[in-house]
Amino acid sequence: MIYGFLLLLLACCFQGSFGLGMKKYQPFSWEAFWAIFSLVGILIIPVLWTWVEVPDFFSYIRQTPSNVLWTASFCGFLWGISSIMFGKAIDSIGVSLTYGVNMGISASLGSLIPLFIFGNIPAAGSFTVLLMGTAIMLTGVAVITKAGLLKEKIITASGQGSGTGGSNLTKGLIIASVAGLGSAAMNIGFSYANQTVDIAVAAGTAKISASLISWVITLSGGFVANFVYAVILLIKNGTYRDYTAKGAGTAYGKALLTAAIWYLALGFYAKATALLGPLGAVVGWLAFNGLSLIISNAWGLKDGEWKGFAAPKKLLLWGNVILILSWAVVGIANSMA
Repeated sequence: MIYGFLLLLLACCFQGSFGLGMKKYQPFSWEAFWAIFSLVGILIIPVLWTWVEVPDFFSYIRQTPSNVLWTASFCGFLWGISSIMFGKAIDSIGVSLTYGVNMGISASLGSLIPLFIFGNIPAAGSFTVLLMGTAIMLTGVAVITKAGLLKEKIITASGQGSGTGGSNLTKGLIIASVAGLGSAAMNIGFSYANQTVDIAVAAGTAKISASLISWVITLSGGFVANFVYAVILLIKNGTYRDYTAKGAGTAYGKALLTAAIWYLALGFYAKATALLGPLGAVVGWLAFNGLSLIISNAWGLKDGEWKGFAAPKKLLLWGNVILILSWAVVGIANSMA
């Protein structure tokens, strides 16, 4: 199990860092960046990585009931819509606050809903501790959100903003919240697609490798939502010209690197769940979101998002302490299962 947590930690490092690539990607427009990110990160890398470890993975997908495939793919489609909103929210309210709101909702719903869907509710003691860990995590997210609200209030009161900061913050928080609902659907789809993993394991494939198949299925729907939307904007706005603009080489590199880091997070998360036992997709998702949030906040601090805001920064740090505590409680719940 220790190896599972180490892989989960590595996944969290990637998950908490990829959002940096979604800022300052000029001369690309948002849609020019997103089209490449979607094609490479959501389609090409997942399929190639899975093919390398499980060359005949398509045969296992074909053996999976169609209703399972459609359900997992539809959950991925819902996540695809939410990921678009996630990118927009980062532009609006920054990395730290977007991650806080998004991952708090995603962690709680994305981990608990699969328990009830699949009837995999653990023993009372373990389940109680798990709920305690979830509650502590949501408290940490609430503290981090309050830090963001206080920061925006200071900006508005000092006249540093443009006068529409309050409305921008409200809009950004709503977008990040809805995106969190879609992100929760991602883990639900992943849990459904684990039925294909079981087929592969029964055929002799190592579970740690077979776990990657779940993402190929779930992300198929996510790719459609993301890529089609980006292409529509490229045509509508004429921003396909960005691909030949001066300085585009750097933007290409940033889009490709962001895509790779993003899927490395999901790939290692899948492998971690395979090693964490029966509650892998539940405990793993909670910890994945919580620790990723801590890492993203660290990047937000380094990027200067909280410079000059002593009181909000203090709240932010306390929020992170609470999240670390929740991660420990969730780990205890997993050991009790």
